[in-house]
Amino acid sequence: MGCLIVGGGAAGLPAALHCRQCWPGESVTLIDGEREVGYYRPLLPQFMVGQMEEEKLFFWRPGGDPLLKVRCGVKAQSLDRVNQTLFLETQEKLKYERLILAPGGRPLIPPICAGNLWQGIFPIRDLTTVRDVREWLSKHREIVILGGGLVGVKTAVYLRQSGLNVSLVEKEDHLLPQVLTPGAARVVEVHLQRGGIRLFLGGVLEDIQAEKGSLKSVQVGGQWLPCDTLLVAVGSTPNVGFLEGSGLLKKGELVVSPALQTRDEKIYAAGDAMVISNSKGERFRPWTWPQAVSQGKLAAANLYRFVPHPLSVLTRPNSMNLHGLSIVILGAQVPGAERISSARPAEGIYRELFLLDGRVVGGALVGDISGAGPLHALMASGREVSARVIWEIANLSRVGLDDEGLFRGNNRGQWRQAWFLLPQEFES
Repeated sequence: MGCLIVGGGAAGLPAALHCRQCWPGESVTLIDGEREVGYYRPLLPQFMVGQMEEEKLFFWRPGGDPLLKVRCGVKAQSLDRVNQTLFLETQEKLKYERLILAPGGRPLIPPICAGNLWQGIFPIRDLTTVRDVREWLSKHREIVILGGGLVGVKTAVYLRQSGLNVSLVEKEDHLLPQVLTPGAARVVEVHLQRGGIRLFLGGVLEDIQAEKGSLKSVQVGGQWLPCDTLLVAVGSTPNVGFLEGSGLLKKGELVVSPALQTRDEKIYAAGDAMVISNSKGERFRPWTWPQAVSQGKLAAANLYRFVPHPLSVLTRPNSMNLHGLSIVILGAQVPGAERISSARPAEGIYRELFLLDGRVVGGALVGDISGAGPLHALMASGREVSARVIWEIANLSRVGLDDEGLFRGNNRGQWRQAWFLLPQEFES
């Protein structure tokens, strides 16, 4: 029966490939609802505007391994754990010895956009849809993007760089609300506005005007905006509907241990669809591309282990460059955390860290990302240091170098103090 994997995205495909390395005698079957797998989803905005050829999106192509079978365009319908059988929407039944669930998420679509009543409405999620967007944009230049999160902001910047008219709508009062505080977000907002992107914060899509089945304008905050293309990037929800009745869901969520094991010892999960819960009852949703890859590989390695290994790092840093504005997100603010910040608005710089019980638990570096690596390592290690030391470490490469490139004064000692706090695995 071998190993069965549901989902071929950032977690599922690495899981399949790693399973073949770790357990060479076991066959692997991967199923995915998309038409193809093995491409970098974070690069879709570049492809959308023609800044990247399609072939460069792909990091893997099928073929060459007789024990690895990939089936695209196939969706899971239900799971029978007792008989170790996955039912597909094609009415097929697939038996498994071990199962990895990595179905990812499905895009959230506002009710007013549902039903595909008008041409020009696209969710930003998969390559098939983005191909359609790329062709559509050749004749349509008035773009409205719903959602000011990571995907929406990045897409807005690339579209504007390509000369299109772009309006970005976010229902909260600042951009990137799940990862940035208002102070950090303000630097991003000013940068986007200077680049010609119109921002509508604290607003939602209220109405749509169309002519002969095509979009003409949308209403946001009582104002009508020209719009022949509406891109939806308001987020996604875990694609776990097929697991209803399987006994794996807890209040609708697929909960796993730090070793990515579900309540069924033969079933593991990775990526956007699951929530990690540790022995203290703490919950983690490390939803980034690098984390999904790491999770997929660990799930594969754990499949046949007598004692599965837990994830060593549960942080989820993210980084991007918005046409000259560099951003590193260490993690969102957590309840009870102390915030320390430093701002230089005229230079487009805002740096903040969140501390809880003397430990770095998150933060963001906007415009000046120096010290990001050591800060993330410090956060991942969970070691306790003083707020003063942490903040001076964060600013070392900006203020702590003399003319010969050597650390001066107490900074050098503080850097050493922080460096030796790091476990060997984080030193690089």
